[in-house]
Amino acid sequence: MEKIKFPQGKNVNTSYDKETDVLYVSFGEPSASETLDSGDQLLIRFDPESGEITGFTILNFSEFGQEIEELIAARAAA
Repeated sequence: MEKIKFPQGKNVNTSYDKETDVLYVSFGEPSASETLDSGDQLLIRFDPESGEITGFTILNFSEFGQEIEELIAARAAA
């Protein structure tokens, strides 16, 4: 397999499932993908043949949102 590639010139599609608190992000049209579990509530989907990232999934997304808000507030206070 080639090195993992970031998608270029593709539409970004997002979907948030409030009930399960999961954010889905896809690049381009859905396609067959394999999933890499980063172990930190982040799943990265990629095409095993081309090595291109096809999207990612963030579990417990509201926790990430809270962390981002705290970082922004800390920088604003600095």
